[in-house]
Parts: sequence; C-alpha cells; structure tokens
Amino acid sequence: MLATLHQSLYPWVYGHKYKSFRDIIETCEGRGIVMCVGNKHFNFARSAIDTLRYVIKTDLPIEIFYNGKNDLEESKRKTLSEFENVYLTDISNYFDNNVINLGGWAIKPFSILASRFEEVILIDADSVFIRDPAILFEDEGYLEKGTVFFRDRTLFPGSHKGSKWLKSWMIDPLPETRESRYWNEKTSHEMESSTVVINKPKTILGLLTVCKLNEKKIRDNVVYKHVHGDKETFWIGFDMARQPYNMLPGSSLLIGELSVGEAGDKPDERQICGHVGHTARDGKLLYWNDHIVKNKNDAKNKDRLLRFEAYFIEDGEGEWPNFHCQNLNIEDKGKGNPTGKEPEKFSEEERKVLEEIVRREKEHRFVTSADSDKKREDEEKKEKEEKEEI
Repeated sequence: MLATLHQSLYPWVYGHKYKSFRDIIETCEGRGIVMCVGNKHFNFARSAIDTLRYVIKTDLPIEIFYNGKNDLEESKRKTLSEFENVYLTDISNYFDNNVINLGGWAIKPFSILASRFEEVILIDADSVFIRDPAILFEDEGYLEKGTVFFRDRTLFPGSHKGSKWLKSWMIDPLPETRESRYWNEKTSHEMESSTVVINKPKTILGLLTVCKLNEKKIRDNVVYKHVHGDKETFWIGFDMARQPYNMLPGSSLLIGELSVGEAGDKPDERQICGHVGHTARDGKLLYWNDHIVKNKNDAKNKDRLLRFEAYFIEDGEGEWPNFHCQNLNIEDKGKGNPTGKEPEKFSEEERKVLEEIVRREKEHRFVTSADSDKKREDEEKKEKEEKEEI
C-alpha cells in the first residue's frame, strides 16, 4: 500500500532511472558537489570549478547536471570533463519529463535527488567560495538534521502574498518555520538557494516534497505565483513532510565595492555595492553568488570585475536604492545599521584567496574579455573628470 501511495505521489520517479524507492538511496554514495549548468552559465561554471580545484583546492567530486544535449553543447561538456574528478550527467534521462517538465530553477532539487552522492552540496554555477565548502558537512545543524539552508536578505517586511498563501493552508508549522522571519512577516524572502546542503538518506521525504512543489503544473499554477522561484520550496517542502531542517542563524551579507552615491538620488550617500554572500556558522566569510563580475545582467557591467574591498553583514531590513547597492547609514545609525558599524575588512588569508581568484580570471578570461580592464580604467577616468567638472 505504501509503495502504491508513493508512486501516486511521485509518478515521475519510476520507469526511467529508478524502478523503486529503494533504488534512489542504493544508487548514491559518498559526498560531493552538484552544479546545474546550461550553455548560458557555462563560463561561470568553468570559473567556479577552477576556483574550487585550484584556489580552494577542495577534493570533493563534482557532478554537473544538464538537461539534454541542446542544454549544454558537447564541446562545453568536454571542457568541463577535463577538470579532475568531474562527472557530467544528463538529467533528461532520469525522470518522466511529461510530468515535471524540467527547466529554470526547478532543475535544482531534482538534480540533488538524481545525484550520485548521498550527501550533496548544491552550488549555483555563479557562486564563488572563498573556503572549502566541505566544512558545511561538519556543521552542527547538518549533523543533527541533515540540511544546511542559508537566509536571504531581509526585504519587504509586513504581510505579503507569500505569507498569506502559506498561512491559508499550513495550520501547524514546524518550530523552525514558526520562528522564521517569513512566517512572522519580517521579510518576503526567507531562503537563498544558491547553496543548499542535503543528506539524502536522512531527509529523503523532505527532498521528494521539495521536488513535488517544483513539478510543472504545481510550480506554474500554484507555488511560483506566491514565492520567487525554487528557493522557498526547500523549507516549505521540508515542513510539509514534517522533516526538521537547519537554517543557519547568521544573516546574509553584501560583498563588493565601497562607493559614494553610486545608486539612488543622494550623491553623498556612503554605500556598498556588490553581491549577496554568506558566512558559515563560525561567522567567517564562506561564499557569495553572482560571481566576480560587477553585474552579470547589465550590459555595461557584465564585463567588469567587481572590486572586492569589504563586506557588510545585514542587521535587519536594509536600505537598498537598487538590488546591488545598500546604503550604509553609519553616521545616523539608520535603517539596516542601528549600531552604526563599519563594513568588515577581509582578513589576510581571505585577501590572498580573493587576489588569486582574480589573478586566475585575468590569466584565463573565463568570464571577462581581454580588454575589460582597459575599458574600466577609461570609464573610471572619464567619470572622475566629469565629477571634477561639476
């Protein structure tokens, strides 16, 4: 009866790679990193793997998932396979795609499920680690509950469509959910899913429920209408399965350049502009996402390397003139900085790692063009001259 119930809930699992529930567990072993990579993210993935192998020097194996031969060209697959201990897997052969219709964010939880590893660190292709991600397997919360989830920025507090939807049907949330910022309407974004750590045998029911929420009809007709992509489906899915989960208590951070008046309408505003990052439980910088370019989605800045000058750890809802710049509000101890703290400077060890990542980018040009440095120098010189004229 249980087998029949399971097959009715997850019909897409069976008849392809897996013949039974047991197969999911018995066909995986060990620990490793999983990345989902298509043609669009190939250059970021190549850079990220280069950092993991030659800068961080992790010895964790890496499994690259792609969705059919057109998703990741053969030449690009060959390039990635040349890295040591890297495997490439076509996920289109694993499940009934008529039901799940893989694409976009939704591929991520299914890749964790399909991975050859028992213990998985899912990393976005544009995430950059400054320490070995393997330390996450030793996190005390992971050892207890089999997951590591990271908090997103505190944005748009108050009642919102996501919290209203969730509370309309979730009548008895787990303690982790009941204590979350999202449930208590302190933010509209709880989790940031650029890195997710999951022990599959320990949390398989939670993981399957996350996948269920990312099926085509469910994600399009229900879930993604109330939350932004896959990220909230992880903790919501675990709660639905009554599977306790470990959300790291540390706040997110912004890493990048210190500037004055770069964004917004206040020319004298001290700001930090860059990318969202995270610390490990020990409070030390671990990684950030959106890579090492200033803005991968902006024509002007996607070929510019970000200047890594400092990072600022969130303290409540911040003041964001745009999604890449935060006002520091140091002098007035304003929004997002009630203690008036200064941004954190990098340790000597962190600085060395950052410099090596940038050096290797300039040597191999994974994501930037050969003349990008000269272009930036010319543009900065022009901007400086214009300011002096004013």
